[in-house]
Amino acid sequence: MSESSVREVSERWSAHWYAVARASSLGRDAPLGVVRLGQPRVLWRDASGTAHCADAACPHRGADLRLGRVVRGELECGYHGFRFDGGGACTAMPCEGRDAKPSRALCLRMHPVREAHGFIWAWLGGRGQGALPELPWLPGAPEPGPRAASVEAVWNARFTRVMEGMMDLHHFPFAHRRYAPSAYTRLEPFEVREEGSTIHTTGWLREETGPSGSGLHFDIRVGYPGVVHLRFTPRLQGAVVCTPIDTEHTWICARFRQDSLRVPVLGWLASRMALALEFGFIQPDDYRMVRHSLPRSGALGQGAMVRADRAIVAWHRLHEAALGQHGDTASAS
Repeated sequence: MSESSVREVSERWSAHWYAVARASSLGRDAPLGVVRLGQPRVLWRDASGTAHCADAACPHRGADLRLGRVVRGELECGYHGFRFDGGGACTAMPCEGRDAKPSRALCLRMHPVREAHGFIWAWLGGRGQGALPELPWLPGAPEPGPRAASVEAVWNARFTRVMEGMMDLHHFPFAHRRYAPSAYTRLEPFEVREEGSTIHTTGWLREETGPSGSGLHFDIRVGYPGVVHLRFTPRLQGAVVCTPIDTEHTWICARFRQDSLRVPVLGWLASRMALALEFGFIQPDDYRMVRHSLPRSGALGQGAMVRADRAIVAWHRLHEAALGQHGDTASAS
């Protein structure tokens, strides 16, 4: 990936909360390395268990801090042993002796972190002067618990195309024709509501001549930039977070929760099976189509949108506003 592509992702897209890892993936004994928004990041927990996030390049000579270790809650560089506390300050320079006082130039580039809803969230852009906004989590989306199961995936697809796919309803009988009723092609009734940075889509896929309110029901809420709440049935729900790794890849983490079974372990098993079906059979079809869509990035003005694409248009308008763009404005006819 070119340096200009890295700058595009890390600078223009970063002034938002993104889920960067599952909270359960970050222990106390070792750092967790990820690439998010085009840059290597390192996560670790201090002695109290609080999570921290920094750019992974050691300010000393650029060693990858993801290759280091955690010592009494401090991040230690694996190359020269320099240590850093939860605020990013260098606390030890072994080569200079125990009484050495590190300069401020040795501070890590830290990022604000929140741990909530089973994820580590990071604000990877500039902070400005005001307080940071609330997390883009959607009330009612499934939380971690004994009935919930999760899975992660990395798609070789751009973030904008992935988010389009998350909101697309009318592809179902075609992209998934092996499993879906092929006659359910008419998206009617269909409604898109926008509330700030949240897009709520409800609709029915039915037969062309079928009665209104019959067929497959969809209920999808999206919190910009990359949080999705899916209501499959009154008892089965899903939460999906999507975060750009770089311009060409997207990290996806899904959590399903089944509430119809009273015994928690059976609920977890049902959730796990639902995830296995979704990511073993349904999502590979979506991935194949999203990965090969051209151009690689989705945007307003690319493609002739129709009424059924109204949620996608709404998301792209939010995206353009967030990026400060003033490009073409597509309408959903």
